[in-house]
Amino acid sequence: MKPDINKYIALRTALLNEKAKLESRLGAISKALGQNDSVPAAAPSAPSSPATTTTPEKRTFSATTKARMAAAQKARWATKKGTAVSVPAPAPAPTPKKAKRTMSEATKAKMRAAHHARWAKKKGKDGSVAAPAAAPAGKKTKRIISPEAKARMIAGAKKRWAKVSAAKAKAAK
Repeated sequence: MKPDINKYIALRTALLNEKAKLESRLGAISKALGQNDSVPAAAPSAPSSPATTTTPEKRTFSATTKARMAAAQKARWATKKGTAVSVPAPAPAPTPKKAKRTMSEATKAKMRAAHHARWAKKKGKDGSVAAPAAAPAGKKTKRIISPEAKARMIAGAKKRWAKVSAAKAKAAK
């Protein structure tokens, strides 16, 4: 019986060491998260009482929302009980409308003039749209490939595919 007690004592010591390590890690995590709660010495065996737990921030509802919720609950109970109680929904509170923002005539004229200036710059004298401006110094321009170069590229691709097709046909035989 003596060896069994020694095993249990060794197991208990190992578990207590592991518990201490876990508590220190939990404390480090809490500190990193900005929580100043110290880790309790022993975990409670039963759920903590409501007095010790922190309650989340309470939500508040407007009077209109509370009335709608009450009407909906009464309607649910009425359908459950089998009675046809019609609960009128309360009228929503009138929300004040924001004043419409208006633009002065002077501002409209400035915007119109700027718009015309942009289009005049973009269009040529004859009214047609001008060619796009050259790309800035830091950006690459899109390359244009001549029709002859395109034909050479297509011919090369066809040759390569012909070789691949021939190799597959030879391997299939």
